[in-house]
Amino acid sequence: MIIGIDIGGSTTQGILLRNGKVSSFCSIQASDELASAAGCLGKIMNTNRIEMGRVKLVAATGGGSKKRMSKKILGIPVRKIDEVRAIGLGGLNLTRKSKCFVVSIGTGTAMVAVKDNGRFIRHVGGTGIGGGTLKGLFRLILNKHDIDNLEALAKRGDLRKVDLTVKDIVGKGIGKLPANATAANFAKLSDHAEKNDIALGLLNMVGEVIGTLSVFAARNYGLERDIVFVGKVTKNRTLMKNIQQAVRTFGGKSIVPKNAEFATAIGAAKALNRK
Repeated sequence: MIIGIDIGGSTTQGILLRNGKVSSFCSIQASDELASAAGCLGKIMNTNRIEMGRVKLVAATGGGSKKRMSKKILGIPVRKIDEVRAIGLGGLNLTRKSKCFVVSIGTGTAMVAVKDNGRFIRHVGGTGIGGGTLKGLFRLILNKHDIDNLEALAKRGDLRKVDLTVKDIVGKGIGKLPANATAANFAKLSDHAEKNDIALGLLNMVGEVIGTLSVFAARNYGLERDIVFVGKVTKNRTLMKNIQQAVRTFGGKSIVPKNAEFATAIGAAKALNRK
């Protein structure tokens, strides 16, 4: 058995790989990387009633694994896995495809092209726009600190009070853009706009940036019809709706697989399992 852990700045995601199959999930929040990693590992073992000696290795990836990660956690050897490889293999495993363009949305956004059943994995790039952007703007503009409330607030929002559309400028659609497509984010901000409208505008802006960049980057690898979104931020349904709409607007196709937030942890474990 192998346990894969993806150690982020505030959250650690973990999975159990038993006989080559993912059989357990865990998410732990902690400010200390070692504490969250150990907590996640312990929780998985306790939940599944696994004795210490039965876990062969811990596959660690994510930003936290590069800081002060020890060679062993709870006495189990740790192997560090390149995060790009983990993202690529995780997206591939969740979709069971032979090729895909994996977009991992966390604090920022990373993009990885995967082909030939994972034999080809390349870091394409990404953008600094991501969950961290939403969190910062939510705090700056709306004076709110819990990003989980952003989606609830946005559900009652009206983009017509915030964004300028193509129809507002030319009266109809133009090129590939339908009449209701965004021409300029926040360019129509009304004095009557409320917090709900601004919250929706933030989700729409960040979503359109990520979606548009994703489909254009994927097209360079012939993967614009095989885009896979993963990461913790994919749990925000309103954001993902905007992202996937942007992808469709420019001829792409995308999916958000089940357990998308655990993709990188799965990929780390799968990377060790391949060796």
